[in-house]
Amino acid sequence: MKKNPIIRDAIDESLSGIRFNAQDMRSVMRAVRRSEDCRAPARPKRRIRLDLVFSMALIVMIALPVSLFTLRARSAQTTAIVAAPGLSTPVPYVTALATSPPQSTAAPGAITESEAIQIARACFEQQCDTTVFTFEEYTVSTAFMTDDSGIPCYLVTMESVYDNSCSFSVLVSAEDGAVLRYSTPKLATVPAYLHVDSPEVQAWFEKNGEYLFTWPQDVQAEFSRRYEGGALRTAISGEITAEQAQQIALAAAKDVFAQLGLSSGSPCAYPMLYSERANSDGVARYTVRCFAEPIQDELPTPCVLVTIAAGSGAVEAIRTEEDGEAGLM
Repeated sequence: MKKNPIIRDAIDESLSGIRFNAQDMRSVMRAVRRSEDCRAPARPKRRIRLDLVFSMALIVMIALPVSLFTLRARSAQTTAIVAAPGLSTPVPYVTALATSPPQSTAAPGAITESEAIQIARACFEQQCDTTVFTFEEYTVSTAFMTDDSGIPCYLVTMESVYDNSCSFSVLVSAEDGAVLRYSTPKLATVPAYLHVDSPEVQAWFEKNGEYLFTWPQDVQAEFSRRYEGGALRTAISGEITAEQAQQIALAAAKDVFAQLGLSSGSPCAYPMLYSERANSDGVARYTVRCFAEPIQDELPTPCVLVTIAAGSGAVEAIRTEEDGEAGLM
């Protein structure tokens, strides 16, 4: 079939006046997409799963009673909780018992342990010789007990801090603080015997020498105070000094050495001042050991022992010690 050029020319002439730009193209494409969406099938709606709802309801029915039971158990447990003394927050009852101070069996209004110690101290200072030991030179322990009469009381025991076995005990009534009885006062300051083998005592000899009478007078006095009840002391005002006692003793022993044929040596003297408590008549005296020559490794013999009154300086006795006696303390 032959095309008509007249019709074609007419179509071309009518289309030549139309302008199709990029904006027109986008509008056409949006219209095409909307038409396609309208033809697409709709998504089916999700149906509620009855099995899941049933499971959740079952869980709630089981969990609710358990929760209520737990809450009731916790509320019941708080009734067994108390606050320990001195604490602002509660602690379990068992812990509170462990941290609480033990309750005394004494009657209400009775004296305290601290008061019992102070009463025992007053008793010690009244009955015992505090020029030997003071209260601070003892360790103190207490025990709550009942005496033979059924009276609640505190037993306060004082032990010397030195290794000398000195002690003092006081039984104090817990009802009114009365002193019921106390131990022998002398045993608080005078050791029953000297513990020569004690490491504490041995340390003194290792430091100062084998013989006590050769030590300085102040060292003798301190050692004697701790381990002999203060038998030795230093000179006080109105008494002759240790140096004066040496000179008096050497002069008194001179004739003895001459009689023994030892006058050509270099005599020496070692004084010890025994206190009033060491002598039955209450008089302080020097005991001076004199030797014809200074002490070396062994004690020289003989030893002339001179006794001198500390107050007057008068020679009271002169005697010669046997071998081995000069080393006695």
